[in-house]
Amino acid sequence: EASASSSAPPLRAIALREPPLLQQRPGCKMGQSFSPSCVGTMRTCLTQAVFLATMLISQAHAQNLTTSFVPEKVFAGRSEGNGELHLFFGRRQAFSVASLGTLQGDGSFRLVQDVHFEGKPATSRAWLMRQTSPGHYAATLTEASAPAVGRTDGSRLTLRYPLTHWGLVMHQTLDLAADGQTVHNLGTIRFFGIPVGHLRETIQLKH
Repeated sequence: EASASSSAPPLRAIALREPPLLQQRPGCKMGQSFSPSCVGTMRTCLTQAVFLATMLISQAHAQNLTTSFVPEKVFAGRSEGNGELHLFFGRRQAFSVASLGTLQGDGSFRLVQDVHFEGKPATSRAWLMRQTSPGHYAATLTEASAPAVGRTDGSRLTLRYPLTHWGLVMHQTLDLAADGQTVHNLGTIRFFGIPVGHLRETIQLKH
């Protein structure tokens, strides 16, 4: 017991030290009344800390908005797409799409598109999309034989819907780029689970 007591540091060697910033300011002594200059220093430090925290929160919020795929926000207003469709046993077909998206009074989202394949007359189609639960959507499409099913995961939207001809099913993956103004659309057309066509499209958002 005597050796244990002798190894302990003397109580007088343990002392509270003043924070360096307070040591640099006259009148900032712990255990004493703070002078006006010391109070001003502490107020400045607190203001800077709050400002820094606000900046970090704002940046995180902005990044979240940029990378989250919310269809009714991403496709609101005008957008333009250019891509290529390749059906197996067929040649590649270039196409362009001009879209206009509007939020409806009942909360659904309507996207009207003019689609133009190279060498063919332009055609129009319309989406009507509604959120069924967080991150999940149901939609109707002019050229689909049954409702489309959509799901969002971060900056990605996936869509699946049956086409009106020959039992074909379209699977689409749309990725929102970090710039918040570009969407990359990759599609696969399947026939009884077998891929029979692919499309690639780059969409530029105009809002």
